[in-house]
Amino acid sequence: MGKIKQVVKKNPLFFAFFFPALVDGMATLLGQGFQYWDSSQRIINEASPAYYFLLASPWLFVLGSFIWFIFWYWMFKRLKEPLNLFLAILFIAGHSWGSSGWLMKIFKSCGLYTIDNQPSIIFAWSLLIVYFISIAAIATYCLRVYLRRSP
Repeated sequence: MGKIKQVVKKNPLFFAFFFPALVDGMATLLGQGFQYWDSSQRIINEASPAYYFLLASPWLFVLGSFIWFIFWYWMFKRLKEPLNLFLAILFIAGHSWGSSGWLMKIFKSCGLYTIDNQPSIIFAWSLLIVYFISIAAIATYCLRVYLRRSP
């Protein structure tokens, strides 16, 4: 746990949104239909600019995501208030929303959520609540680390 604290202290605002952003990226790949993985059809389910990376290849999407994370890690070390806080909150909200949509799609495709089955609806809803609690706990911790070190 000590190493995690040290890593977060180096760039707490980046790590405030990293968890939902990582889940969003992984769920984006997992949420693609079977046609996506057939390179002759390449039917993509994505509304963000990541569509173009996915259109080329899942590997390009992974590489682009890695570069995107490196870029924002670097930016959050250089940005000043209030822009850094604004972007952290924007990314937390955006990736939480984006990933939750993918998670619901994955729950449906796995049979964990069916619209006509009330227990499955409650179960899927409960999983998302636990996910949001995790996001809030991580973001709160990271924001508190950031605020404690600010002059």
